Amino acid sequence: MADGLAELQGSLDNCSEATLKKLLSAVIRKNADCRQKVAKDQNLTTELTIVSEDERRQAAEDQYKEVKTSPNEDHETADDVDFYERAKFVPMRLTYDERKYLRLIDSTMHVSHYTDHMDNAATLRAPAARKLALQMKQLCAVLTGMQIAHSYEQGQQLMSSREFSARSEFFQLVLEIGRRYKILNPERMRDSYGKLLYFLQDSRKPEVRELMEFDSVVRVRTVYDVLSRSPRGLEMLEDPLLRIATMEIMPEGKSRTTIQREIKAKEAAIKSLSSKYCSVARRRKHYNVYSTFSLLRSSYADSDSEDDKTGQQELTEDLVEQCIYSIGDHSTYLRFNREPCDRLIAFLKEYFDPNEAGTSEFSLAIEEGVDGARLSHSHQRQYTFVLQSMTLWREVLDNMFQLWHLAEEDLLDEVNNYALTDTGQGLQRVQKSPRSVAAMQKILQKVQRKVGGWIGSSTVHLGDHNVPNALMFIDKYIQVPRFLGPLVLTLDKIVTLNQTSSALKGYIDSFGGVKVLQKRILSDFFRHAFDGSGADNFFDAGSCIDGRLTSAWNWCSSIERKDYFPIFLLTGFTGFDGKEGF
Repeated sequence: MADGLAELQGSLDNCSEATLKKLLSAVIRKNADCRQKVAKDQNLTTELTIVSEDERRQAAEDQYKEVKTSPNEDHETADDVDFYERAKFVPMRLTYDERKYLRLIDSTMHVSHYTDHMDNAATLRAPAARKLALQMKQLCAVLTGMQIAHSYEQGQQLMSSREFSARSEFFQLVLEIGRRYKILNPERMRDSYGKLLYFLQDSRKPEVRELMEFDSVVRVRTVYDVLSRSPRGLEMLEDPLLRIATMEIMPEGKSRTTIQREIKAKEAAIKSLSSKYCSVARRRKHYNVYSTFSLLRSSYADSDSEDDKTGQQELTEDLVEQCIYSIGDHSTYLRFNREPCDRLIAFLKEYFDPNEAGTSEFSLAIEEGVDGARLSHSHQRQYTFVLQSMTLWREVLDNMFQLWHLAEEDLLDEVNNYALTDTGQGLQRVQKSPRSVAAMQKILQKVQRKVGGWIGSSTVHLGDHNVPNALMFIDKYIQVPRFLGPLVLTLDKIVTLNQTSSALKGYIDSFGGVKVLQKRILSDFFRHAFDGSGADNFFDAGSCIDGRLTSAWNWCSSIERKDYFPIFLLTGFTGFDGKEGF
């Protein structure tokens, strides 16, 4: 017996680090008692109580699931765009007056400590009556501060009367503008928007609404809502000229004459549509006419446009133009966010053969326990896995505005309340999101038809400890262009960098040249950004829908340890998250 133990000890001593990790991972995964002991020793007991053993077992079984269907290349082209349906989810571009309110709501939420007061351990244990009193105190403080910042006199009146319902239209307007701006600009209000949504979440509770005597949430103002003011307004969405009026003019491969011709055609189309479908011709502002919000805006300089007045129900020429520009903004947003996915899919098909791995250096095959991988895939299987993952991300980004509207509906649902829960990553608002889940499942089915099946788990984590609510879900997917964009930019700039100087050319040649270097970076990304890494179990990471993003971010976090990292720096790379580094 002693000889056997000594021999085993010797064998373990001779094992490489990768082999030991793989062995330890297998022991922990297969032995429940060992897993429990490690969890207790490492203070992971909270996480264990959230996910049952049956759920973990099912998650592990789903990692290598495979569904095959006939591929259906139903790629959407520009001619397939349904402006009528799209307009229902396209937010209106902010007017000059609305931007003043944007600064108000952004600044209010930036300095607010609402979530610090509400989402903490003391509040979690507090009696319901005490929690309601604290909520009302914090909600009233935010609204009062917002009103005082807008108009000191009106703020004084509000503090004296405490009648918040008398200012309901003002609060609804400002809060809606903040939400609309965030949808149009996902990279802005990164901390303010979360506090704003959680603030609105609490304001919608029946007991809070009863005390406040008004609902702070209104629909986000969309192009469809504005055009609905006139029967002819919606007819514009069916006009073939709208495609020209909203087209994005790209300069690549075009002469200056062609670009100028397209610009003139676009301007003419906008002018023609706005004059044809408006109910009131463009007119100058009459300063003796005041709408409902004229007094509320008295502390700001007047604007030259009256189209955004809440009392104004007519579809003016300026308003039609604003609708057209809003649809154009949406098209630009989609292209900007989808392009990194499209480029990487093109790189995958150009540099790699799905059936032939070629040399081991450029094979996409991964093995569990090797280089941090938690999945084992052959080259062909990994190729398909990467292709379907990026196709899924592209489709999610293509439907981002629809998903965003559904996510807000889930978050601000009066019936389906959240539960403040310790998820192992601090206290989070865990809330079921049936609308968002249903939409994701539809997108997933579309991707499965497009790529001809599905490899791995098709579980959508939403409303659990991985993705507590729809806000976290949206936040995860708007990160996709942030880490794919810098990668594509680096790959493109390698060609330019190679032509900059002989020294840089020599450095790139040390990797084998431009093409070899690009392929080397791509093969590493396609292997280890999709290897199931990022967590120690298959419920939190792996091949599930959410786990694919976890693995990608895990690859981004280790970029500085790659031997080709200096190339990223030489191409101007500053980080995958913009100003906050890598």
